[in-house]
Amino acid sequence: MIAFCTSLRARALSRDWAHHTWLLDATIASMLAQRDVEVCVIVGCHDVPDSRWLRDPRVLFEPVTIEHPARNFDDMSVDKVIKHSAAARRAAALGASYVVFNDADDLVSHRLGGHVADHPGAPGWFSGEYWLHTYGGWVVRLVDIDSPKAGPCVIVRTDLLQFDSPPYSGVWVSLVEGGDEHEYLQLLARHRVPVCTIVAAGHWHYTTLMAKLGSPLERLPFPSNLVINHGDSMSTTGGRHGFPMISQLAAVKRSLVLLPTLRWASPALKREYHVPPLQSIPPSSRGSGSVFWRST
Repeated sequence: MIAFCTSLRARALSRDWAHHTWLLDATIASMLAQRDVEVCVIVGCHDVPDSRWLRDPRVLFEPVTIEHPARNFDDMSVDKVIKHSAAARRAAALGASYVVFNDADDLVSHRLGGHVADHPGAPGWFSGEYWLHTYGGWVVRLVDIDSPKAGPCVIVRTDLLQFDSPPYSGVWVSLVEGGDEHEYLQLLARHRVPVCTIVAAGHWHYTTLMAKLGSPLERLPFPSNLVINHGDSMSTTGGRHGFPMISQLAAVKRSLVLLPTLRWASPALKREYHVPPLQSIPPSSRGSGSVFWRST
């Protein structure tokens, strides 16, 4: 069984709770659309949403009791790490053979499950590229990630997961400190809870960490995700490590440079990532971002 682990921000930090619930539901649908493998989805959360998957036995909500983060990228990243870690613990307890960590608003390829099933026993895989998309849009943009960094989706064999409690130490801490992330470690430690080390290290360090631990990850041979750009993305909340949204004028200039990376959002691509039909996308979730606004 593969367990998809994700997290949902607290209702108090959501400008539009219904919007975030809908985004999560769409992501869960893409997770459950995997082929040739048994799947479950575990969502770490403060508040259990009124999800359309609430009564589906394959979907579990794992509440956490930590204090709400401040509404900025850095503190919300810590919140996400703790929720992903809680979901990973639940996945291990359920006997999942692999865990997939993925954001709650990004769709996943239906090829992930089959790829895992075809390579039993492999340590795991990382995302070397992904598509960037806005609901209601007609194009996608291919983002290629510079090695050794990786995208936010990662697949790890469950028995390789490690957990660490404050005071944190080990290889993952050295990698984070090497990236001048001391403040992040302090924000994380104040909650005094165990964390899954690969999640806590962050996706810039996924591949380096697993290689240092003797279980190197392989690059997925296809884009793992359709990353959804929207107006209330965590990336836009500010903070030292947020991803700034560029101006519309800068977006127009950038579009000329990025033309070679654009593709039509074809029916085949939409089927692969389980993109909801246009008529089912709420107005609040359409066109609230651009594939050019995001700086990365």
